[in-house]
Amino acid sequence: MENIEYIIGDENNFKQISEIPAWKPFDDRVINFCTSLSSELIKDKNCHKYPDLITLAFWLRKSNIEKIQNGYSNLTNNLGRGLVFHIAPGNVALSFAYSLITGLLTGNTNIIRLPSRKFEQSNIFCEILKKILKGEPEIAKRICLIKYPHDKEITDMISSKCQTRIIWGGDNTINNIRQSILPPRATEITFANRFSICLINADKYLSEYNPKKTAHDFYIDTYLTDQNACSSPRIICWYGKNIKEAKKIFWNALYNEISEYYIAEVTTVNKLLTYCKYAAENECKMTTEQDYRIMRIQIDKLDKSVLENIGNSGYFYEYDMSDINEILPICTLELQTLSYLGFEPNKLQELILSNAPKGVDRIVPVGHTMDFNFIWDGRDIISEMTRKIPVETIL
Repeated sequence: MENIEYIIGDENNFKQISEIPAWKPFDDRVINFCTSLSSELIKDKNCHKYPDLITLAFWLRKSNIEKIQNGYSNLTNNLGRGLVFHIAPGNVALSFAYSLITGLLTGNTNIIRLPSRKFEQSNIFCEILKKILKGEPEIAKRICLIKYPHDKEITDMISSKCQTRIIWGGDNTINNIRQSILPPRATEITFANRFSICLINADKYLSEYNPKKTAHDFYIDTYLTDQNACSSPRIICWYGKNIKEAKKIFWNALYNEISEYYIAEVTTVNKLLTYCKYAAENECKMTTEQDYRIMRIQIDKLDKSVLENIGNSGYFYEYDMSDINEILPICTLELQTLSYLGFEPNKLQELILSNAPKGVDRIVPVGHTMDFNFIWDGRDIISEMTRKIPVETIL
């Protein structure tokens, strides 16, 4: 207990939170709270410095929450499961906020272990959250945001009291946390290491898309999180007759978009090292700007060797394809998001449904890979965080 730092809540809150009764999903009190939180985020001047905070603010709007609720008409007889223990990832600033809201909307109480890595967006969100919770005592009792070092005893204690544990982290994190035993009826939701790709129709890009806007959208998908999010594309697959011309315009526009993007020297070294490891065993060609903000590796095959040498902070593999079926060899279990530009999404969906690869859980347009959805990694989080109470009658 002495090692726990309370960011939201206190020790008394922490001790009592597992005994607080669950609510029904999409309780009006939670929806109203989301509305207030959205309003405060939008009004705060500091939030406007960070696109991900503004995205969160708009996602929390009442109209959006009610739209989501309308897609869950089958939850009439559901209740939250109880205490949810969230282990937030350290690579995306506001993942913990989306996880928290999910726990509240499903009627649960929530202990969130925040990552040790510091993000200014996280600090801004937490300060605004504290402000809102002062006028929301019922909601405040259902939230406890904490930090603590790697301490199995604390993880054991919280895990022993929760009814759902949700782990947003890599494979190693999941394996370590799983050493802490859950109660027999508790459930666990895990999100492991994943990667994502982007498909671009070169001819459609040249004829139908604004290069500057596309560059901004692609920046949000990639550089906003230093390409560390599982949903950030690492491989760009080009299709069409005018690929060479499209590439020139696309990458020039992106370079202008990231003119203020900071890249540390050690990051540049790591990108070069990743390239060298791949180039030692595979035919490829590197193209890069002098400042290494963009590093492009042209490859002549799509296979697992690419996945073994994934980079970040502007490290992209490029593949020129003549048929979209060529992506299937890398649609492995690890492939999460397929983003697209200039393709018919229904045709991409049919490609996946017809061939049934182990991977691809999302198909989204460029600029929307970071959009949070309650269907994540192919799992319906809302349904998994609630329990259904059916009624049977004798005819």
